[in-house]
Amino acid sequence: MKVFINDTATGCEPGTTLKKLLEENDIPTEHVAVALDLEIIPRPAWDSTPLQEGSNIIIIKAAQGG
Repeated sequence: MKVFINDTATGCEPGTTLKKLLEENDIPTEHVAVALDLEIIPRPAWDSTPLQEGSNIIIIKAAQGG
């Protein structure tokens, strides 16, 4: 199935969880927040959050500055 990571289409198997998708795409998971279809998903829920066709995942990296 097709999902979108930061507006870039990528494929994954049906039933893939958010955590598995991040691992399969070598996306660092430290110091990031993840939104699924515009809803922030708490880190403990990543492993139990299944993706669906067309899911839109936004990865937000923390940055220093002021």
